[in-house]
Amino acid sequence: MAGAAPLVALARRAADSDIFYSFRRSPMTVAAAAMTLVFIVGAVFAPWLAPHDPFESVTVELLDAFTPPVWDARGDPRFLIGTDDQGRDVLSVIMYGSRISLMVGFAAVIFSMVLGVSLGVVSGYAGGFTDAVIMRLADVKLTLPGILVALMVDGIARAAMPRELHDALAIYVVIFAIGISGWPQYARVTRGATMVEKNKEYVAAARVIGLHPVTIMFRHVLPNVMGPVLVLATLGLALAIIAEATLSFLGVGVPATTPSLGTLIRIGNSFLFSGEWWITLFPSLALVLLALSVNLLGDWLRDALNPKLR
Repeated sequence: MAGAAPLVALARRAADSDIFYSFRRSPMTVAAAAMTLVFIVGAVFAPWLAPHDPFESVTVELLDAFTPPVWDARGDPRFLIGTDDQGRDVLSVIMYGSRISLMVGFAAVIFSMVLGVSLGVVSGYAGGFTDAVIMRLADVKLTLPGILVALMVDGIARAAMPRELHDALAIYVVIFAIGISGWPQYARVTRGATMVEKNKEYVAAARVIGLHPVTIMFRHVLPNVMGPVLVLATLGLALAIIAEATLSFLGVGVPATTPSLGTLIRIGNSFLFSGEWWITLFPSLALVLLALSVNLLGDWLRDALNPKLR
């Protein structure tokens, strides 16, 4: 019991904090958090929660293809929101597809954040020529649309790799393509915060005692500039998920054999005008709800961490 006392005290402090109070007072934020949690739990535990396994050829019947949702006269109680062109349960495919979309989104955001924050801290702390070079690179990147950069990187990677490795490495290429297009935002925010922090007394004291600049940057300055970065990462997650869906919809993202929300929408779009609307409608709704929920959480976190709004 003694070991649990610090955890209980930490939980009580968190419950009494201004951020948690702000969270409880916003029904929209609570609903967004609940929706995001539903998506994450459904994606992580899809092998146990999904009604069917869309990758199990024994249970997938081609004769079940194009079954409409259960409320339709031709619906089947086994498939709540219908089946796709291969006879796979749409609900199960959405749950498995959300795993890919969330994994790509989180990985791309982490990659962008690590690269952008590192360059931003170095740029803001070093200044001079180093700062000028890094910021001009960021300015050049910001003049290009993120999806255009992702398409260019994806095309270069596919041209450089052997054809037999395209499907095996497709997810990693998408993560890199989305991540490399998002680092300037993190770099600019971190640079501005670092330029403020490096003039404070604790940094001067660290210099006086002879600490290496790298130690000062990443052990002392970095923890104090992470607040705005976390807000940016939350907002960036929704953008990364949408970017992955866009690339997959265009046919240059993850392969069709590894369904994400984008590939599901692209496949369903082929049957939209033939009457099988549910194949593309429900993955599209899932993408919209997921992106909207994450965006709402990001907006709340930005306001909650802003001392001027407290």
